[in-house]
Amino acid sequence: MKKIILIAIIALGFLFLNLGCAKNSKKALLIFSYHSDYAWVQEEERGAEDILRNKGIAIATFYMDTKRNTNRDWAEKAADNAVKKIEDFKPDIVIVFDDNACDLVAKKYIGEKLPFVFCGMNGEPENYGFPAENITGVLERELYGESIELLKKLVPKVKKVAMLFDESNTSKKAISQLKNTDLHVEVSEIFSTNDFNEWKAKVRELQTSVDALGVIAYHTLKDKDGKTSLPMKAVLNWTLENSKIPDFTINDFTVKDGVLCGVVQSGYQQGKAAAEIALRILNGESPADIPIIAPQEGITLVNKRRADDLKIQIPEEVSQSATLIYPK
Repeated sequence: MKKIILIAIIALGFLFLNLGCAKNSKKALLIFSYHSDYAWVQEEERGAEDILRNKGIAIATFYMDTKRNTNRDWAEKAADNAVKKIEDFKPDIVIVFDDNACDLVAKKYIGEKLPFVFCGMNGEPENYGFPAENITGVLERELYGESIELLKKLVPKVKKVAMLFDESNTSKKAISQLKNTDLHVEVSEIFSTNDFNEWKAKVRELQTSVDALGVIAYHTLKDKDGKTSLPMKAVLNWTLENSKIPDFTINDFTVKDGVLCGVVQSGYQQGKAAAEIALRILNGESPADIPIIAPQEGITLVNKRRADDLKIQIPEEVSQSATLIYPK
């Protein structure tokens, strides 16, 4: 009987200990600018959760869905809902992913007690008022020059390229960065549109005027109704089916979905780096003492099927250093 009572006391002790831990556990809120099905978001989220998991941290997520819904009213409503999520969840730290969440949510909290970490930011931090005493994070700096150098190893004759973008907030910031980048190749045109018919006409026109296409952003292109963004893969599939010149990108998912090559930033590494900073803050460091970082290492990707379709032989130098993608 004494043994049973002793076991019961120990069990109750563990129960109260676990309840105490749960009560005292930290809470992290992840606010994403885009939707949960977007490949970049999935990688960001996976990277953050791999760091935060099993650390006694309760994690909640919120998706602003401003990639598929691009009008200002939607964005402001999504930001209001994100603020409400913060008020309801009462996190100890917030991680915001990509520029819209930085601009529409984190910026509201400059100088407040609640700490924020950003990642995937294409814009200049000073444009948002960062860093602040409660805000630091991770910049995303696109590897245009490295991607073009990779392309030239695959297709040495490339001298002139055109770059294709949608007209999203992210694209506007990326184009600004691109214009200040020395690419060691002639950029004949930086074209942006949200009209799929204009995109198609431009792809056809460029077939005889450039040596390669940079397929950079195509997420907010709309069909004739002008309201709903088309599925990304539908836009890319049309582009690849109707373009017979080499292509490159700066996005990992774009190579995986069919474009020839790119030296890419990783959403996973962005999320992981932001979560590592968040852990430091939860462990007592001040955001003001943690500098903003900009990871420079990229991942070299080549799509083998696209290379075969374009009759491009992958040099041994590239095959040894790149990850070759073999789509199903």
